[in-house]
Amino acid sequence: MAVTLVATGGLREYTGGLQELEVAAGPTVKEMLGTLGIRPELVAAVMRNRELVSKDYRPEDGETVVLVAVLGGG
Repeated sequence: MAVTLVATGGLREYTGGLQELEVAAGPTVKEMLGTLGIRPELVAAVMRNRELVSKDYRPEDGETVVLVAVLGGG
């Protein structure tokens, strides 16, 4: 049972440069972030099927979840 996480922007530095990676289904998105060493506040939005979901969302097997990075600049 796996979920595909798609990391955008600066989040790729936590995934070894990979845009997509598979993680085990079961945990919440927030728990998955912790496993990857990504602080939840670095994720501006979580999307599933082009809809916003909470970081407390628990993805099911076969789903793809997009992690949208916080943008910075100045």
